[in-house]
Amino acid sequence: MHEGISMAAYRSRAGRACADALLMHEDNARPFLILTGSGNNGRIGLRIAAELKRAGRTVQVLPVEGKAPQLLQPLEHSDIVSSINLDSECVLVDAVKGADEDCTLAAAEKILFQKINDADATVYSIEINSGADADSDHIEPEAIHSDVTFAISGYRLTHCFGKDHPVFKHVELCAPLTALTSIQSPYPQMNEDLFFHNFPRKTPVSWKGSHGKILFINGCTGMAGAACLNLIGARTVGASYILDALPESIYPIVASHFLTPVYHPFTRETWYEVLEPLISQVRAIGFGSGAVYMEHKLEILDLLLQNAACPVVLDGEALRMLKHNTFILRFAKAPVILTPHIGEFEDFCGMAKNVVEDNRLAAAQKFAADYHVYVVLKAPNTIAVSPCGDVYVNQSGSAALAQAGSGDVLTGILTALLSMTSDVSLAIRMAVWLHGYLAEIGTADSVHSLQNFDITRYPQLMDILFAKHGY
Repeated sequence: MHEGISMAAYRSRAGRACADALLMHEDNARPFLILTGSGNNGRIGLRIAAELKRAGRTVQVLPVEGKAPQLLQPLEHSDIVSSINLDSECVLVDAVKGADEDCTLAAAEKILFQKINDADATVYSIEINSGADADSDHIEPEAIHSDVTFAISGYRLTHCFGKDHPVFKHVELCAPLTALTSIQSPYPQMNEDLFFHNFPRKTPVSWKGSHGKILFINGCTGMAGAACLNLIGARTVGASYILDALPESIYPIVASHFLTPVYHPFTRETWYEVLEPLISQVRAIGFGSGAVYMEHKLEILDLLLQNAACPVVLDGEALRMLKHNTFILRFAKAPVILTPHIGEFEDFCGMAKNVVEDNRLAAAQKFAADYHVYVVLKAPNTIAVSPCGDVYVNQSGSAALAQAGSGDVLTGILTALLSMTSDVSLAIRMAVWLHGYLAEIGTADSVHSLQNFDITRYPQLMDILFAKHGY
């Protein structure tokens, strides 16, 4: 049963809904070739074929059995594929493997799917692309690539990774049941309306400490820019009480660019007496951006993990110090948020590179659960996972963020938002989404390019949104 109806009735409705969508896309006379599997998705494919024939279209069905693909054995000696016109005149419908089936491909399927991917056919996938796992970012190398994938009834997790993997160009919701037409995704989302619904407004009685203080420990000789970018991120969301503890050697550089933070310069001799009292004064801490040559950096990391009672964001050099040293995360008494890109994560996570790259989500979830931390794994579709396994896959952003310093701005935004809400997961979703969305806004016109996007413009871009929403 599915939502109160029989599976047979559900397949019939799904087939009709997908056929109607196909006819809207393909309002020409091109023939359809439908690949079907042995499971539920294959049966939906057969219903699609029947509906398309009823509409007067030319349809050919090719059964592809995952475990025993008799029609494809031995594929290299068969004339089946060569007899099928896999070119621009053919519309191919992939209904081989569904969301509840193993995505592993048989040898013959791999050969056939590779031929399809090498051809010039228009391809539609039903529910998910065959060879993609529905509930992760894992895909088989030979998975079918589609122009459009029809998500039946609701989006699955694999549909959230459109920027990260190439198996589909677009996903469309195809809901066969009236009650399901509003379903978007079972996973947490973020957009402009949700962001401002959760962003706190200043009231007539607000003052600079309404959301407490935030603390950055950042920078070193040669990397004062990273400290500046943290401050740009925090100022983007209007953080009103910022403390910045930084090496004395770069204090004049940073202070000459930003007048409003309260600075706490330290030296190799004074680091502890400067930092220790600050930790208990703040609501959120960001550490590690540009701290490559910061003296006593490991001791500072230990001090934060063992003494902070507020969320701690670890970025840059703080992440690199975790290599062969992740056990120190177990000393943390407050939420810890790690913000690595894939290379940094592979360096400290203790898992084989191929294991991480095969399924980044599973690797991030395992690490988050093992060490009871939040992991923000940066990528075109950034993944954020909580210690209890909650997943957020970000949809905002563009290639404009593929530049040095982008992560420092994100750390600034995230640290500031953590002081504005007690919900760590919500703050992460808001920060990651906003970081990407402002890049989209900043390159939406023809004046500012993806190639040379200026991330220092973030506060000005955010002002546009604040004004739009009456802040």
